[in-house]
Amino acid sequence: MLIVNSSRRVVEISMSTGQRGGALSYQFHVIGFTSLSLPLQQSPEYPNFQYLCKLCSVHIENILGAHKHIKEKRHKKNIMDKQEENELRALPAPFPAQLGAVNAAVLRVANQHGISDQDFLVRQEVVDRMEAIIQQHLSVCSLRLYGSCLTRFAFKTSDINIDVTYPSTVSLSEYSEVESDFHAKVPVVFCREVNSRLLCKVSAGNDVACLTTNHLAALARLEPRLVPLVLAFRLWAKLCHIDCQAEGGIPSYSFSLMVIFFLQQRREPILPVYFGYWMRLSLDLGKGVSLGQLWLELLRFYTLEFALEEHIISIRLKELLSREMKNWPRRRLAIEDPFALKRNVARSLNSQMVFEYIQERFRTAYKYFACPQSKDRNTVEHQRGKDTTKHGGMKQEEDGRKGGEEGSEKSGGGQSDGNEGKSQSSETGPKEDGESDEGERAERAQEEEERALNGGLMDLVLSGGTSTDGAGAEPGTTLEPSSASTHNGLLDRDEEEENHVSEKQGHIAPEDLHYIFDRMIFTGGKPPTVVCSTCKRDGHLKDECPEDFKKIELKPLPPMTDRFRDILDGLCRLCYHELSPSPGEQQKREQILGSLERFIQKEYNDNAQLCLFGSSKNGFGFRDSDLDICMTLEGHDTAEKLNCKEIIEGLAKVLKKHTGLRNILPITTAKVPIVKFEHRQSGLEADISLYNTLAQHNTRMLATYAALDPRVQFLGYTMKVFAKRCDIGDASRGSLSSYAYILMVLYFLQQRQPPVIPVLQEVFDGHSVPQRIVDGWNAFFFDDIEELRQRLPDLPQNRETVGELWLGLLRFYTEEFDFKEHVISIRQRKRITTFEKQWTSKCIAIEDPFDLNHNLGAGVSRKMTNFIMKAFINGRKLFGTPFYPQPGIEAV
Repeated sequence: MLIVNSSRRVVEISMSTGQRGGALSYQFHVIGFTSLSLPLQQSPEYPNFQYLCKLCSVHIENILGAHKHIKEKRHKKNIMDKQEENELRALPAPFPAQLGAVNAAVLRVANQHGISDQDFLVRQEVVDRMEAIIQQHLSVCSLRLYGSCLTRFAFKTSDINIDVTYPSTVSLSEYSEVESDFHAKVPVVFCREVNSRLLCKVSAGNDVACLTTNHLAALARLEPRLVPLVLAFRLWAKLCHIDCQAEGGIPSYSFSLMVIFFLQQRREPILPVYFGYWMRLSLDLGKGVSLGQLWLELLRFYTLEFALEEHIISIRLKELLSREMKNWPRRRLAIEDPFALKRNVARSLNSQMVFEYIQERFRTAYKYFACPQSKDRNTVEHQRGKDTTKHGGMKQEEDGRKGGEEGSEKSGGGQSDGNEGKSQSSETGPKEDGESDEGERAERAQEEEERALNGGLMDLVLSGGTSTDGAGAEPGTTLEPSSASTHNGLLDRDEEEENHVSEKQGHIAPEDLHYIFDRMIFTGGKPPTVVCSTCKRDGHLKDECPEDFKKIELKPLPPMTDRFRDILDGLCRLCYHELSPSPGEQQKREQILGSLERFIQKEYNDNAQLCLFGSSKNGFGFRDSDLDICMTLEGHDTAEKLNCKEIIEGLAKVLKKHTGLRNILPITTAKVPIVKFEHRQSGLEADISLYNTLAQHNTRMLATYAALDPRVQFLGYTMKVFAKRCDIGDASRGSLSSYAYILMVLYFLQQRQPPVIPVLQEVFDGHSVPQRIVDGWNAFFFDDIEELRQRLPDLPQNRETVGELWLGLLRFYTEEFDFKEHVISIRQRKRITTFEKQWTSKCIAIEDPFDLNHNLGAGVSRKMTNFIMKAFINGRKLFGTPFYPQPGIEAV
């Protein structure tokens, strides 16, 4: 028998001989803790690993690995968490006087912090007065109240959420002169009402928020206990500082959804999932439950019962909604907005450290309210929290100095400043292995316990005998220690103090029971870790992120020399000449198209017509570019009366008969159903779509731009090569498409002074734009190149070389163009704001010239935007600094 003294517990490893082949079987017995067991059954996924730590879900290869794992911080922390969970589960049921005290505490904070009926009327009058003022100038507009004020879940200090409703004929650009935050995810105007001094936040077209608010308000009217419960829950979250989205928390209304979800999921439901008069009969069972009882059940539900990382909090369904059903990752919180089903309300919680902090706060709150408390006890807990904060800060500074000397990375938490909703944090760098300072506290506690255990234990002994505890045990079972050996007679200081306190709590008179909502009691003075939503690192906010490309200082570029200008010019021309398809290759593509059309007409439908579009025809294609083919049927102008899915599937079956094609794959679930395949002889990949007629007009317009000036093609090819080499040109991986980069080139050439190319959609006779409606959009552009040169004789004024234009493009997008303010749009010369398009939440806005609702940068994340812009910044530095490579040597 081998007895190993770990830093947290004494672990006994017993060895016994199995029935077959004399194979050794090991059982890990944790004295004083029963959750660690390592079964012998080998997993097919890990054939070389003999053991499994169920506590950490970690496979272990051998005994030495087990010894090492037991000493790891993660294992020790999980032991402490599991022990705390067992202690919480063992708490006795609350007695009536205790429930009464909790009930009084919840009502007290609801009345003290929540708005009254009079407060609501004051807020409604503020909205009415503001509406009267606005209608003096904009009579067609009206205001509506939404948010926490309407649901009555608001604090007395909460701002007033107001939404402007207006007819679709009103242009938003008329309001652009107002000082406001037009770049928030939902553009808002802030103002303060003079008489009441209440802060108002006015948005426009926020329909989803209004629908959700009305739903929550109806539930609040249905169940009077909901409002005080939500107010208490929100106040707890505010005191714990976990309701701040900008710092990695979750939005305040998510706590309302969590309370409603709990009341729906009770064994005796308090709230219905859907409205209906018949639901009220089934809800009478929960009418007699006190507010204090519901508060305790709410904390227990999210502390011990509900699997936060496995299911989605959804108030639409009675059945638990698994994450697999929505393809949401199994980590942290998932809360569904009832009217925006694709949105995870808690997506701002993107740090595991913050999630663990929230779980810890749940455990602390439940332990506090589940145990009897008196006024004296509350005072002691509050003072202990302050002392913990003070001593923790001193210890943190000492650890930070040690960490600096050892060259290791560690982090320290801040301490609360005592004001609601505000906290300070002191950063000493990211912590090793991503651990929070909780790990350090756990380690110090474990070291103290180790010294206590070592004082009462004999030296390590090694024996060949078999433990009596392990005899006869089946592999994979956890050996239960006797209650007498739980601590081997040794208790640490904290456990003795807790037992002493528990004895005192058992003798609290009913009239002395008292609970308070206090930051120090709930947090111990420990604030959550501040996490950046951009780089996912802790210690700073999104606006202070060092990864933000806007924080990069652009150094002045040296003057351009004639020799380096010629080098850049030759480089851009080389991109075109090396990669553009020759006339023979273009003809080969047309032959493939013709052969394919004849085959489809013969084998599938003689009314089928095929047409090339995209890079094969727009003047910016590579030699190995895919063949984009559009199929239409004679006699059908649109696909409205056609079953596109059925046609694509039938077309795929026919193409499989074609001996010159391979890898035929129909994709009917895409927004535009296609069938993909590969041409054997040429090796070109191709896809056929149905009635993609707007894309054909788009292709023709790009080809017209390419034919206006050879520099357009040179720059287009250079940009595509640049995007490909920098790995920023694949839309399927979250970047921009090559089409988007071509639009960026055209926009730059239109905005250049003097311009290189005109805006073809603004060249027409008369005062109104001619109409050429395709798929509901106006696809007009001026396509007569010869007449265009007669109309615009001043067009060739720009004499810059293509090399100068290439550097100018890089400087334009890194120095001049504001991606936050403006949209890249080639349909008009006048700049379009992101607010006018209501694309303020997107990092990059690139408008399709025909489908005006299509933002080609909608799928680009903030992180990818930084990556793209850093490539442009590095390109500006590289191509803006004269460098003369040796012949045949590429500049790196």
